[in-house]
Amino acid sequence: AGEAVRRMPVPRRARDMLDIGGSHGYYSVALCRRHEGLRSVVLDLPQAVEHAAPLLAAEGMGDRVVHRAGDALADDLGVEAFDLVLIAQVVHHFTEAQNRELAAKVARALRPGDVYAVLEELRPRSAKDAGQIGALLEFYFAFTSRSGTWAVEEIAEWQRGAGLEPRRPIRLRTAPGIGIQAAAKPGRRSS
Repeated sequence: AGEAVRRMPVPRRARDMLDIGGSHGYYSVALCRRHEGLRSVVLDLPQAVEHAAPLLAAEGMGDRVVHRAGDALADDLGVEAFDLVLIAQVVHHFTEAQNRELAAKVARALRPGDVYAVLEELRPRSAKDAGQIGALLEFYFAFTSRSGTWAVEEIAEWQRGAGLEPRRPIRLRTAPGIGIQAAAKPGRRSS
């Protein structure tokens, strides 16, 4: 999480973050510790919140990082409610249609100029480039979920289709194969 948090494109003066499927809340905790004034809502399924609540409580972040039981695929995420929306290592569980729909909901939930960041295992452009770890991850996620890993271009296309402006992908050096595909909502950020 260290490199991901350091390289996460957090908007200046960000106040409100939504961490979709964040379970234990560790990314939210680390981001809130790094960015003064940032608060995060960790949205996850009720059973995940139940089991992760003690882990989050042990971090001692009080009301700066809180859980909210829900389902990002079914729940309304609000309108212009967040400066940063993060989904970390979850989109491999969703179909392309679900990911497109989620990107549209996130776009509505972002304030102008703010960021949707997808932290994920990224599928290489070709099977030749996957290497052993990439091939194993693709097999594992295809076996245990609805889809499998996604290419950075596919994630950027979901974001573009939702009216967001994709940025260049950030590939983590400390975790080969994992990266951040971020996109910003057009418009000027208000202070």
